[in-house]
Amino acid sequence: MSGKHKVDDWTAGRHLRGLAMLEIRAMARRRKPLTGWPDDDFVACIAWLADLCHNMPVVPFRTRRWWHWRDRRRPMEWTWKVAGPAGREWILTSLEKDGMNWTPPSGE
Repeated sequence: MSGKHKVDDWTAGRHLRGLAMLEIRAMARRRKPLTGWPDDDFVACIAWLADLCHNMPVVPFRTRRWWHWRDRRRPMEWTWKVAGPAGREWILTSLEKDGMNWTPPSGE
């Protein structure tokens, strides 16, 4: 891929949630964790990835009323804050691998 395209938080979150579903399905079927997971406990890896993606922003379909306290300029702010080093690495590596240029929220 010659160049990366810049994506916003909503696009990054949507892409990562979809990717996580594919990874979770693959781990469940082959009974092996993601490459780089510290041991062979694929169930723990599935749980970790599901927890990480649970914190990603979801684009509301009809209204933003329910969004209240998470309504920030950076929808991925909370996800980035709670992701930890392994989650942050997965986020950045996954987006980079798929040709996406995303800038993490500043601060923690």
